[in-house]
Amino acid sequence: MDDEPPTLEPTAVVPRPPAGTPGLPDGRPGGLHPAHLHSAPPPAPLLVSVGDIPGLRPRRRRGDGGEVAGADVDLIDRLPRSGPSASWPTVAAWLRAGKTAATRRARLADTAAFLRWLALAAPGTGLWEVTEDMLVAYADELGTGTGAAAELTRGGRPLRAATVARRLSTLSSLYRYAVRRHVIPASPAAHVDRPEVSKEGRTPARPLEEAAALLAGAETIASEHPADAAAVALLVTTGLRAAELEGLTVGRIGTDAGHTVIRFRVKGGKEIRVPLADRVHALVRPLTVGRTAADPLLVREDGRPFDRWRQTTALRRAARAAGLDPTALTPHVLRATAATLLLGSGVPVEDVQELLGHASPVTTQRYDRGATKLEQHAAYKMAALLAPKARAPE
Repeated sequence: MDDEPPTLEPTAVVPRPPAGTPGLPDGRPGGLHPAHLHSAPPPAPLLVSVGDIPGLRPRRRRGDGGEVAGADVDLIDRLPRSGPSASWPTVAAWLRAGKTAATRRARLADTAAFLRWLALAAPGTGLWEVTEDMLVAYADELGTGTGAAAELTRGGRPLRAATVARRLSTLSSLYRYAVRRHVIPASPAAHVDRPEVSKEGRTPARPLEEAAALLAGAETIASEHPADAAAVALLVTTGLRAAELEGLTVGRIGTDAGHTVIRFRVKGGKEIRVPLADRVHALVRPLTVGRTAADPLLVREDGRPFDRWRQTTALRRAARAAGLDPTALTPHVLRATAATLLLGSGVPVEDVQELLGHASPVTTQRYDRGATKLEQHAAYKMAALLAPKARAPE
Protein backbone atom coordinates (compact mmCIF):
# COMPACT_ATOMS: atom_id res chain seq x y z
CA MET A 1 0.00 0.00 0.00
CA ASP A 2 1.01 3.70 -0.19
CA ASP A 3 2.89 5.23 2.72
CA GLU A 4 -0.13 7.37 3.56
CA PRO A 5 -3.20 5.19 4.36
CA PRO A 6 -6.30 6.05 2.34
CA THR A 7 -8.95 8.13 4.04
CA LEU A 8 -11.97 6.05 4.97
CA GLU A 9 -15.02 7.66 3.46
CA PRO A 10 -18.23 7.14 5.40
CA THR A 11 -20.79 4.90 3.76
CA ALA A 12 -23.88 6.81 2.77
CA VAL A 13 -26.94 5.81 4.77
CA VAL A 14 -30.42 6.73 3.56
CA PRO A 15 -32.34 8.14 6.56
CA ARG A 16 -35.62 6.49 7.45
CA PRO A 17 -38.73 8.50 8.15
CA PRO A 18 -39.66 8.75 11.82
CA ALA A 19 -42.22 6.37 13.23
CA GLY A 20 -45.76 7.37 12.46
CA THR A 21 -44.98 9.03 9.13
CA PRO A 22 -48.16 9.13 7.04
CA GLY A 23 -48.31 6.78 4.15
CA LEU A 24 -49.34 3.43 5.62
CA PRO A 25 -52.59 2.81 7.50
CA ASP A 26 -50.86 1.12 10.45
CA GLY A 27 -48.37 3.93 10.97
CA ARG A 28 -45.33 2.23 9.42
CA PRO A 29 -43.00 4.57 7.50
CA GLY A 30 -44.47 5.28 4.08
CA GLY A 31 -42.69 3.87 1.06
CA LEU A 32 -40.85 1.09 2.94
CA HIS A 33 -41.77 -2.52 2.42
CA PRO A 34 -42.39 -4.32 5.74
CA ALA A 35 -39.54 -6.74 4.99
CA HIS A 36 -37.08 -3.83 5.09
CA LEU A 37 -38.10 -2.45 8.48
CA HIS A 38 -35.63 -4.64 10.35
CA SER A 39 -33.03 -5.14 7.62
CA ALA A 40 -29.32 -4.71 8.22
CA PRO A 41 -27.88 -1.26 7.46
CA PRO A 42 -25.32 -0.75 4.68
CA PRO A 43 -21.85 -2.00 5.67
CA ALA A 44 -19.50 0.40 7.45
CA PRO A 45 -16.64 -1.73 8.83
CA LEU A 46 -14.73 1.14 10.55
CA LEU A 47 -11.43 0.11 8.98
CA VAL A 48 -8.80 1.77 6.85
CA SER A 49 -7.38 -1.49 5.48
CA VAL A 50 -8.52 -5.12 5.59
CA GLY A 51 -5.02 -5.79 6.88
CA ASP A 52 -6.22 -4.28 10.18
CA ILE A 53 -8.64 -7.18 10.66
CA PRO A 54 -7.37 -9.72 13.25
CA GLY A 55 -5.82 -12.66 11.44
CA LEU A 56 -5.20 -10.73 8.20
CA ARG A 57 -1.95 -8.95 8.99
CA PRO A 58 -0.17 -8.58 5.62
CA ARG A 59 3.15 -10.32 5.02
CA ARG A 60 5.59 -7.97 3.31
CA ARG A 61 8.82 -9.87 3.79
CA ARG A 62 9.96 -13.20 5.15
CA GLY A 63 9.80 -13.41 8.94
CA ASP A 64 7.91 -10.13 9.51
CA GLY A 65 5.04 -11.87 11.32
CA GLY A 66 2.53 -11.33 8.54
CA GLU A 67 -0.30 -13.83 8.29
CA VAL A 68 -1.54 -13.40 4.71
CA ALA A 69 -0.06 -12.35 1.37
CA GLY A 70 0.40 -8.60 1.30
CA ALA A 71 -0.55 -8.58 -2.39
CA ASP A 72 -3.99 -10.00 -1.51
CA VAL A 73 -4.57 -7.28 1.08
CA ASP A 74 -3.53 -4.58 -1.39
CA LEU A 75 -5.83 -5.98 -4.08
CA ILE A 76 -8.86 -5.84 -1.79
CA ASP A 77 -7.93 -2.39 -0.50
CA ARG A 78 -7.92 -1.07 -4.07
CA LEU A 79 -11.62 -1.85 -4.50
CA PRO A 80 -13.89 1.23 -4.87
CA ARG A 81 -14.86 2.77 -1.54
CA SER A 82 -17.61 5.16 -2.61
CA GLY A 83 -20.10 5.68 -5.38
CA PRO A 84 -22.48 3.23 -7.08
CA SER A 85 -19.76 0.60 -7.61
CA ALA A 86 -18.39 0.77 -4.05
CA SER A 87 -17.52 -2.77 -3.00
CA TRP A 88 -14.71 -2.32 -0.46
CA PRO A 89 -16.99 -1.53 2.53
CA THR A 90 -19.03 -4.69 1.94
CA VAL A 91 -16.05 -6.96 1.34
CA ALA A 92 -14.23 -5.57 4.38
CA ALA A 93 -17.28 -6.02 6.62
CA TRP A 94 -17.81 -9.55 5.31
CA LEU A 95 -14.17 -10.47 5.95
CA ARG A 96 -14.40 -9.07 9.47
CA ALA A 97 -17.57 -11.09 10.10
CA GLY A 98 -15.70 -14.37 9.61
CA LYS A 99 -15.92 -16.31 12.86
CA THR A 100 -12.32 -17.54 12.91
CA ALA A 101 -8.97 -16.35 11.57
CA ALA A 102 -8.87 -19.38 9.27
CA THR A 103 -12.22 -18.43 7.75
CA ARG A 104 -11.09 -14.84 7.21
CA ARG A 105 -7.87 -15.95 5.54
CA ALA A 106 -9.66 -18.36 3.22
CA ARG A 107 -12.17 -15.67 2.28
CA LEU A 108 -9.40 -13.18 1.55
CA ALA A 109 -7.39 -15.60 -0.62
CA ASP A 110 -10.42 -16.84 -2.58
CA THR A 111 -11.75 -13.32 -3.21
CA ALA A 112 -8.35 -12.07 -4.34
CA ALA A 113 -8.04 -15.05 -6.71
CA PHE A 114 -11.42 -14.26 -8.24
CA LEU A 115 -10.58 -10.57 -8.66
CA ARG A 116 -7.40 -11.49 -10.54
CA TRP A 117 -9.38 -13.78 -12.85
CA LEU A 118 -12.05 -11.12 -13.34
CA ALA A 119 -9.45 -8.52 -14.35
CA LEU A 120 -8.24 -10.85 -17.12
CA ALA A 121 -11.54 -12.40 -18.24
CA ALA A 122 -13.78 -9.31 -18.04
CA PRO A 123 -11.64 -6.15 -17.68
CA GLY A 124 -13.42 -3.26 -16.00
CA THR A 125 -16.14 -5.41 -14.44
CA GLY A 126 -16.84 -4.61 -10.80
CA LEU A 127 -17.84 -7.13 -8.15
CA TRP A 128 -21.46 -5.97 -8.24
CA GLU A 129 -21.56 -6.27 -12.04
CA VAL A 130 -20.62 -9.96 -12.07
CA THR A 131 -23.23 -12.19 -13.69
CA GLU A 132 -24.16 -15.84 -13.26
CA ASP A 133 -22.60 -16.60 -16.65
CA MET A 134 -19.29 -15.12 -15.49
CA LEU A 135 -19.24 -17.34 -12.42
CA VAL A 136 -20.07 -20.39 -14.54
CA ALA A 137 -17.16 -19.52 -16.83
CA TYR A 138 -14.88 -19.02 -13.80
CA ALA A 139 -15.71 -22.45 -12.40
CA ASP A 140 -15.31 -24.11 -15.79
CA GLU A 141 -11.92 -22.52 -16.45
CA LEU A 142 -10.62 -23.41 -12.99
CA GLY A 143 -11.69 -27.01 -13.44
CA THR A 144 -10.22 -27.35 -16.92
CA GLY A 145 -7.14 -25.15 -16.64
CA THR A 146 -8.20 -23.05 -19.63
CA GLY A 147 -8.84 -19.40 -20.44
CA ALA A 148 -7.79 -16.73 -17.97
CA ALA A 149 -7.53 -19.34 -15.20
CA ALA A 150 -4.63 -21.00 -17.06
CA GLU A 151 -2.59 -17.83 -16.54
CA LEU A 152 -3.25 -17.76 -12.80
CA THR A 153 -3.00 -21.38 -11.68
CA ARG A 154 0.36 -22.99 -11.09
CA GLY A 155 1.57 -24.38 -14.39
CA GLY A 156 -1.90 -23.90 -15.87
CA ARG A 157 -3.07 -27.05 -14.16
CA PRO A 158 -6.78 -27.65 -13.51
CA LEU A 159 -7.82 -27.27 -9.89
CA ARG A 160 -9.37 -30.13 -7.96
CA ALA A 161 -13.15 -30.25 -7.73
CA ALA A 162 -13.00 -29.61 -3.98
CA THR A 163 -10.97 -26.43 -4.54
CA VAL A 164 -13.33 -25.14 -7.22
CA ALA A 165 -16.32 -25.91 -4.99
CA ARG A 166 -14.71 -24.04 -2.08
CA ARG A 167 -14.01 -20.97 -4.20
CA LEU A 168 -17.59 -20.89 -5.43
CA SER A 169 -18.80 -21.33 -1.86
CA THR A 170 -16.74 -18.32 -0.79
CA LEU A 171 -18.18 -16.14 -3.56
CA SER A 172 -21.68 -17.35 -2.76
CA SER A 173 -21.13 -16.29 0.86
CA LEU A 174 -19.95 -12.83 -0.22
CA TYR A 175 -22.89 -12.24 -2.53
CA ARG A 176 -25.41 -13.53 0.04
CA TYR A 177 -23.93 -11.04 2.51
CA ALA A 178 -24.23 -8.24 -0.03
CA VAL A 179 -27.89 -9.12 -0.64
CA ARG A 180 -28.63 -9.24 3.09
CA ARG A 181 -27.09 -5.79 3.54
CA HIS A 182 -29.13 -4.48 0.58
CA VAL A 183 -26.05 -3.66 -1.48
CA ILE A 184 -27.26 -5.72 -4.46
CA PRO A 185 -30.76 -7.02 -5.21
CA ALA A 186 -29.84 -10.63 -5.96
CA SER A 187 -26.85 -12.98 -5.85
CA PRO A 188 -25.32 -14.04 -9.18
CA ALA A 189 -24.03 -17.17 -7.43
CA ALA A 190 -27.43 -18.37 -6.23
CA HIS A 191 -27.96 -20.89 -9.02
CA VAL A 192 -24.39 -21.73 -10.03
CA ASP A 193 -23.81 -25.47 -9.67
CA ARG A 194 -20.69 -26.54 -7.84
CA PRO A 195 -18.66 -29.52 -9.05
CA GLU A 196 -19.35 -32.82 -7.37
CA VAL A 197 -16.69 -33.54 -4.76
CA SER A 198 -15.41 -37.04 -4.23
CA LYS A 199 -16.69 -38.73 -1.10
CA GLU A 200 -13.19 -40.07 -0.48
CA GLY A 201 -10.45 -37.79 0.76
CA ARG A 202 -7.25 -37.49 -1.24
CA THR A 203 -4.84 -36.35 1.46
CA PRO A 204 -2.48 -39.30 2.03
CA ALA A 205 -2.49 -40.84 5.50
CA ARG A 206 0.58 -42.29 7.19
CA PRO A 207 0.47 -45.87 8.57
CA LEU A 208 0.10 -46.61 12.27
CA GLU A 209 3.76 -47.51 12.69
CA GLU A 210 4.87 -44.11 11.36
CA ALA A 211 2.38 -42.20 13.50
CA ALA A 212 3.64 -44.01 16.60
CA ALA A 213 7.25 -43.34 15.63
CA LEU A 214 6.47 -39.66 15.07
CA LEU A 215 5.10 -39.32 18.60
CA ALA A 216 8.24 -41.01 19.92
CA GLY A 217 10.29 -38.59 17.81
CA ALA A 218 8.49 -35.67 19.45
CA GLU A 219 9.54 -36.97 22.86
CA THR A 220 13.11 -37.27 21.62
CA ILE A 221 13.34 -33.59 20.61
CA ALA A 222 11.38 -32.27 23.62
CA SER A 223 14.42 -31.14 25.66
CA GLU A 224 15.88 -29.10 22.80
CA HIS A 225 12.68 -28.03 21.04
CA PRO A 226 9.81 -28.15 23.57
CA ALA A 227 7.32 -26.18 21.45
CA ASP A 228 8.03 -28.41 18.45
CA ALA A 229 7.47 -31.53 20.52
CA ALA A 230 4.15 -30.27 21.88
CA ALA A 231 2.96 -29.26 18.42
CA VAL A 232 3.74 -32.68 16.96
CA ALA A 233 2.10 -34.53 19.85
CA LEU A 234 -1.09 -32.47 19.52
CA LEU A 235 -1.24 -32.92 15.74
CA VAL A 236 -0.64 -36.68 15.93
CA THR A 237 -3.16 -37.43 18.66
CA THR A 238 -5.97 -34.89 18.14
CA GLY A 239 -6.03 -34.17 14.39
CA LEU A 240 -6.10 -30.41 14.99
CA ARG A 241 -6.16 -28.15 11.96
CA ALA A 242 -3.07 -25.97 11.55
CA ALA A 243 -5.08 -22.80 12.21
CA GLU A 244 -6.64 -24.30 15.34
CA LEU A 245 -3.22 -25.25 16.70
CA GLU A 246 -1.85 -21.80 15.89
CA GLY A 247 -4.71 -20.14 17.76
CA LEU A 248 -4.31 -22.11 21.01
CA THR A 249 -3.56 -20.01 24.07
CA VAL A 250 -2.32 -21.11 27.48
CA GLY A 251 -5.79 -20.51 28.91
CA ARG A 252 -7.21 -23.11 26.52
CA ILE A 253 -5.49 -25.84 28.54
CA GLY A 254 -7.42 -26.84 31.65
CA THR A 255 -9.11 -29.62 33.56
CA ASP A 256 -12.62 -30.98 33.35
CA ALA A 257 -14.07 -33.90 35.32
CA GLY A 258 -10.58 -35.11 36.20
CA HIS A 259 -9.26 -34.88 32.63
CA THR A 260 -6.74 -32.49 31.15
CA VAL A 261 -8.46 -30.91 28.13
CA ILE A 262 -7.86 -28.36 25.42
CA ARG A 263 -10.65 -26.11 24.16
CA PHE A 264 -10.51 -24.61 20.69
CA ARG A 265 -12.75 -23.15 18.01
CA VAL A 266 -13.26 -25.10 14.82
CA LYS A 267 -14.40 -23.87 11.41
CA GLY A 268 -17.77 -22.22 11.81
CA GLY A 269 -16.93 -20.86 15.26
CA LYS A 270 -18.10 -23.82 17.36
CA GLU A 271 -15.98 -24.48 20.46
CA ILE A 272 -15.11 -28.08 21.29
CA ARG A 273 -13.01 -29.74 23.97
CA VAL A 274 -10.60 -32.65 23.55
CA PRO A 275 -8.94 -34.58 26.39
CA LEU A 276 -5.17 -34.97 26.38
CA ALA A 277 -3.50 -38.29 27.13
CA ASP A 278 -0.88 -38.18 29.91
CA ARG A 279 1.89 -38.69 27.38
CA VAL A 280 0.77 -35.66 25.40
CA HIS A 281 0.12 -33.51 28.45
CA ALA A 282 3.68 -34.19 29.62
CA LEU A 283 4.93 -32.41 26.48
CA VAL A 284 2.40 -29.56 26.67
CA ARG A 285 2.68 -28.81 30.41
CA PRO A 286 6.14 -27.12 30.30
CA LEU A 287 4.78 -24.52 27.88
CA THR A 288 2.16 -23.32 30.39
CA VAL A 289 4.42 -22.73 33.41
CA GLY A 290 4.74 -19.08 34.42
CA ARG A 291 2.64 -17.77 31.54
CA THR A 292 -0.67 -15.92 31.39
CA ALA A 293 -3.89 -17.36 29.99
CA ALA A 294 -3.80 -15.00 26.99
CA ASP A 295 -0.30 -16.03 25.88
CA PRO A 296 -0.11 -18.12 22.69
CA LEU A 297 0.72 -21.71 23.63
CA LEU A 298 3.16 -22.22 20.76
CA VAL A 299 5.59 -19.47 19.80
CA ARG A 300 8.88 -19.36 17.95
CA GLU A 301 12.12 -18.30 19.54
CA ASP A 302 11.49 -14.71 18.38
CA GLY A 303 7.94 -14.65 19.73
CA ARG A 304 6.10 -15.04 16.43
CA PRO A 305 3.21 -17.52 16.27
CA PHE A 306 3.57 -21.16 15.23
CA ASP A 307 1.95 -20.91 11.80
CA ARG A 308 1.44 -23.89 9.47
CA TRP A 309 4.92 -23.55 7.98
CA ARG A 310 6.54 -23.60 11.41
CA GLN A 311 4.37 -26.58 12.35
CA THR A 312 5.65 -28.41 9.27
CA THR A 313 9.21 -27.72 10.41
CA ALA A 314 8.37 -29.26 13.79
CA LEU A 315 6.94 -32.36 12.11
CA ARG A 316 10.07 -32.80 10.04
CA ARG A 317 12.31 -32.47 13.09
CA ALA A 318 10.37 -35.17 14.89
CA ALA A 319 10.37 -37.36 11.77
CA ARG A 320 14.15 -37.16 11.40
CA ALA A 321 14.58 -37.94 15.09
CA ALA A 322 12.44 -41.06 14.54
CA GLY A 323 14.28 -42.10 11.38
CA LEU A 324 11.28 -41.37 9.13
CA ASP A 325 11.13 -39.75 5.71
CA PRO A 326 9.82 -36.20 6.33
CA THR A 327 8.83 -35.64 2.69
CA ALA A 328 5.31 -34.26 2.24
CA LEU A 329 4.67 -34.36 5.99
CA THR A 330 2.24 -31.54 6.84
CA PRO A 331 -0.31 -30.77 9.58
CA HIS A 332 -3.15 -31.83 7.26
CA VAL A 333 -1.46 -35.16 6.57
CA LEU A 334 -1.45 -35.77 10.33
CA ARG A 335 -5.14 -34.83 10.50
CA ALA A 336 -5.91 -37.33 7.73
CA THR A 337 -3.76 -39.92 9.51
CA ALA A 338 -5.62 -39.53 12.81
CA ALA A 339 -9.02 -39.82 11.13
CA THR A 340 -8.05 -42.75 8.92
CA LEU A 341 -6.46 -44.77 11.72
CA LEU A 342 -9.40 -44.22 14.07
CA LEU A 343 -12.01 -45.16 11.48
CA GLY A 344 -9.92 -48.12 10.34
CA SER A 345 -9.71 -49.43 13.90
CA GLY A 346 -13.50 -49.42 14.26
CA VAL A 347 -14.06 -46.17 16.18
CA PRO A 348 -17.63 -44.97 15.40
CA VAL A 349 -17.78 -42.21 12.82
CA GLU A 350 -19.67 -39.91 15.21
CA ASP A 351 -16.80 -40.12 17.72
CA VAL A 352 -14.23 -39.25 15.07
CA GLN A 353 -16.51 -36.47 13.84
CA GLU A 354 -16.55 -34.98 17.34
CA LEU A 355 -12.75 -35.15 17.60
CA LEU A 356 -12.20 -33.45 14.25
CA GLY A 357 -14.94 -30.87 14.73
CA HIS A 358 -16.71 -31.71 11.47
CA ALA A 359 -20.18 -30.24 11.02
CA SER A 360 -21.33 -33.27 9.03
CA PRO A 361 -20.47 -36.99 9.31
CA VAL A 362 -20.22 -37.03 5.51
CA THR A 363 -16.97 -35.05 5.78
CA THR A 364 -15.62 -37.49 8.35
CA GLN A 365 -16.50 -40.48 6.21
CA ARG A 366 -14.19 -39.19 3.47
CA TYR A 367 -11.34 -40.49 5.63
CA ASP A 368 -12.81 -43.99 5.85
CA ARG A 369 -10.14 -45.50 3.63
CA GLY A 370 -7.76 -47.14 6.04
CA ALA A 371 -5.54 -50.17 5.61
CA THR A 372 -8.30 -52.67 6.34
CA LYS A 373 -10.49 -51.24 3.61
CA LEU A 374 -7.63 -51.27 1.10
CA GLU A 375 -6.47 -54.76 2.03
CA GLN A 376 -9.96 -56.08 1.32
CA HIS A 377 -10.31 -54.17 -1.93
CA ALA A 378 -11.93 -55.96 -4.87
CA ALA A 379 -8.87 -55.21 -7.03
CA TYR A 380 -6.80 -57.61 -4.89
CA LYS A 381 -9.51 -60.26 -5.15
CA MET A 382 -9.62 -59.86 -8.93
CA ALA A 383 -5.86 -60.29 -9.18
CA ALA A 384 -6.10 -63.42 -7.03
CA LEU A 385 -8.72 -64.87 -9.40
CA LEU A 386 -6.39 -64.30 -12.35
CA ALA A 387 -3.30 -65.70 -10.64
CA PRO A 388 -1.84 -68.89 -12.17
CA LYS A 389 -3.07 -71.97 -10.35
CA ALA A 390 -0.42 -74.31 -9.02
CA ARG A 391 -0.62 -77.68 -10.73
CA ALA A 392 -1.28 -80.60 -8.44
CA PRO A 393 1.59 -83.15 -8.35
CA GLU A 394 1.01 -86.17 -10.59
